[in-house]
Amino acid sequence: MDYDSTLSEARKAIDGLSDNTVFEVKDLFEGTKWNKYPKGERIGFGRYFSNKVRNGCIEGIVRLERGKDNHTRYQKI
Repeated sequence: MDYDSTLSEARKAIDGLSDNTVFEVKDLFEGTKWNKYPKGERIGFGRYFSNKVRNGCIEGIVRLERGKDNHTRYQKI
């Protein structure tokens, strides 16, 4: 998985979200595309995405608490 190109794809999906939408990283990918990546790559990209949000590289997104399934949730503001 190329994290930079995957991040570009995620940013396009974020642009299409309404304000105040709560989402998980997997929600940014259509159909089963997210599940086609091996589990280790999904986890790695999730960390990468989270770090980008924390560092302010992805504007308009805030990190929320983890859900019951232990997945990090985000909100577009």
